[in-house]
Amino acid sequence: MRANSKRGTQKKWVIATLFITLICMMVVFEETNAPPDVSASIHISGSAAFSSPPNIHEITKQVTVVKNLSYHDSPNSLLDIYYPKDAVDSMPVILWIHGGGYVGGSKESRQDYAMSLANAGYVVANIDYSLAPAALYPGPIVQANEALAYMNVHASNYGGDMERVFIGGDSAGAQIASQVAALVSNAELAKTMAIQPSISSNQLQGAVLLCGIYNMTTLRATAFPNIDFFLTAYTGAEPFESFAKIDELSTVQHISSDFPPVFITAGDADPFVSQSTELVDVLQSYEVQVASVFFKGTQKNLKHEFQYDLYTDDARETLEQTLDFLVTHSK
Repeated sequence: MRANSKRGTQKKWVIATLFITLICMMVVFEETNAPPDVSASIHISGSAAFSSPPNIHEITKQVTVVKNLSYHDSPNSLLDIYYPKDAVDSMPVILWIHGGGYVGGSKESRQDYAMSLANAGYVVANIDYSLAPAALYPGPIVQANEALAYMNVHASNYGGDMERVFIGGDSAGAQIASQVAALVSNAELAKTMAIQPSISSNQLQGAVLLCGIYNMTTLRATAFPNIDFFLTAYTGAEPFESFAKIDELSTVQHISSDFPPVFITAGDADPFVSQSTELVDVLQSYEVQVASVFFKGTQKNLKHEFQYDLYTDDARETLEQTLDFLVTHSK
């Protein structure tokens, strides 16, 4: 009887491991598949394809890339730094946090996008962080804060001005970025999480939030594929709403008038668009400056992570509006 029970338990763990592997493979595929043409974004169900900007070869010639700097001794704490080769003045710093459902993704898949930001006159620190379920919440928040501490010391070596800092990310990375921005701007949240922010609110000039999640109470209603799996992997709780600290992940609950200006976007066919518009409403209720790009009523069918399909006009135009936001708040 005990032998049968043991075999049953082992079988469950094997199935769970295989499921996690399959999900990670799906995430990696969605993040690295590059389209052969402009219409390719429709070929990946539920997510836009990733593609380099048409001028990536020019950008590559103009941007210096420094790879795999260790920003802390915790696992997977590496970052890349990108900055313009011909820069003569100090530049604002952008900390970029990749998405991938907390279980996948990497800084490598965001390199072309981050280099596009750097090419416009920024020092971009593009980070990796430990992934779930091997590493649980609040690991990525702690690591992002450690990356900011690293940049406080080293940004000037690359022309970076840490008095002008932006935090950005996409999908799960946008949630992490928004929570770090709340941590910096809301002393009560920092106290609750027992984390000392590495930068001050005065240093943080803005947040760039692409296709993210910001309210765990309304998240399940988005019906995003496998959302329960992703959040359970990250929190270790099933259902994820039962996690004792789940409210810490809901940025909408930690907005104050000190929250930095925000650039935010989501495609019209992204299940997370409601999360973004909900955050905008809360930000505006606190008179936080918001620049948003939504496509309501356009029937463009722009999917999750549309902004990374840089062969398309919509992605490139959104990038230009992102750069306009950064210029406005870098002064």
